[in-house]
Amino acid sequence: MPCMKLGTSYFGSRILRHVREDMKKMADDGCNFVVHTMSEHDVAYHAGTMVDVVKVSREAGLEVFLDPWGVGRVFGGESFSQFVSTYPQCRQRLSFPEGEIKISKACLNTKTFKDVMLAWIELAAKTGAEGVFWDEPHLFFGEFTPLFGDKKRDVWGCTCKTCEDLFKETHGYEMPMDFTDDVKAFRQMTIVRFLEFLANAAAKKGLKNAVCLFPTTDPRYGVYEWEKVAMIASMDIFGSDPYWYGYKQDVVDFVGSVSRDVFTLSKKHHKEPQIWIQGYRVPENREAEILTAVDVAYHAGIRNIATWSFEGTDCMTYVRSERPDVVWQHVRTAYLKYRNT
Repeated sequence: MPCMKLGTSYFGSRILRHVREDMKKMADDGCNFVVHTMSEHDVAYHAGTMVDVVKVSREAGLEVFLDPWGVGRVFGGESFSQFVSTYPQCRQRLSFPEGEIKISKACLNTKTFKDVMLAWIELAAKTGAEGVFWDEPHLFFGEFTPLFGDKKRDVWGCTCKTCEDLFKETHGYEMPMDFTDDVKAFRQMTIVRFLEFLANAAAKKGLKNAVCLFPTTDPRYGVYEWEKVAMIASMDIFGSDPYWYGYKQDVVDFVGSVSRDVFTLSKKHHKEPQIWIQGYRVPENREAEILTAVDVAYHAGIRNIATWSFEGTDCMTYVRSERPDVVWQHVRTAYLKYRNT
């Protein structure tokens, strides 16, 4: 029985005959799992369809995970969110005392957003999927220059009343507007507690939990001590996405370093390590680096490898690879190479 798990994300269609064909192609090309995105749009208008999408995916022999794609604009994904317009009082407030810079990101500490996520988990369980995929959970951070006469200003979230009260309860003093060490720790704690809340709720529904953290320990991205996430008892799969084209890094160094860190923490905390391979915005004539990336991850001990996204993300011009068919050919080659290892 092969121990390799090989998969890809999918958001190209909600037409079942096309989904069925694509799932068969995935399986033929070496995949044994798929991550389907389930955005706010899907929850509102495709809830029944998602049940069918999961069904045809499982019929193709694929294990299924669901991704809260862009929900609340606090998970990764090119999907619009209606949450803040519906619940404006639950918006992340930024560290900008001169006034309010409005952003469409939910505050992770509000009960309303947690309730929305519980409803999302409820639907995920009803679809029959095996698991859920918590993709790049984050809070807002931005560097603003033009507003301040060429002087860089860090602006971050969240500084709403709920977060201010929690900060004071945790640290014993009023939340500062500067990006201090205590602020960094509080933001990280917010994300970790939020993930633990979600994972516990999903586990109670019989769902596996997978998480993907940004491939960096820069505090601006929220989680800078990965071990705090790896320690979550109800988290089953721990991973990251060293997208070397996007971060302008060397494929061997970047994928290797992140893969080794993921493997080490996963082994220590009894998680299944997972690495995501970049299959979007792949430049022409650099597609062969995908083969290298998969090799590097495999030799670092990773036996759960996924690609974002199916067929070089041909379905979305915003992140489409320059030659999506060539990208997928390389993914297929890599997957068939390792499928039976």
